[in-house]
Amino acid sequence: MAQRITLKDSHYKIIGYVDIESNGNKTLRDTHYKILGYYDARNDCTKDEHYKIIGYGDILTTLLR
Repeated sequence: MAQRITLKDSHYKIIGYVDIESNGNKTLRDTHYKILGYYDARNDCTKDEHYKIIGYGDILTTLLR
């Protein structure tokens, strides 16, 4: 079962969610639970919602609009 982290801005407004799996993989969702991207822990890369690599390392939060 994944752990869900709620992301908030400086005014405590919810801006998204990150689901973290036991293997370290992460899924970023917006406030409507639409998937914005993925972090692949094994390959240490971040992918957009279409699984296109956008960078290396965990840069998921850069996908928040």
